[in-house]
Amino acid sequence: MTSNARKIVLDLISGGMTKAAIADEIGYGRASVSRWINEPDYNGAHIEAAVLERYSRFPCPHLKSDITPKDCAAHALRTCPTSNTRDARHWRACQACPHRPEAKS
Repeated sequence: MTSNARKIVLDLISGGMTKAAIADEIGYGRASVSRWINEPDYNGAHIEAAVLERYSRFPCPHLKSDITPKDCAAHALRTCPTSNTRDARHWRACQACPHRPEAKS
């Protein structure tokens, strides 16, 4: 289990969130999440990916706030907006951003 994903989940649990609530939010069963946390041999790469997709954040240089990888990809990988100058500026900033994800073929 990646320490970042594990740290995210353990911080959520220590903040009062239950394993069942975390499991519901990432789309897996509570037992699977519990095994992923407690059993070092459990192959939970799929759970780890779901945790990171749902809970990881990084600072967006354009918005000057934290953003999820999914939201980042939605801004960066869309076609250039032509009807809204604010959206066009955001899109242009995304094209040179170090966080910009690669487009999937």
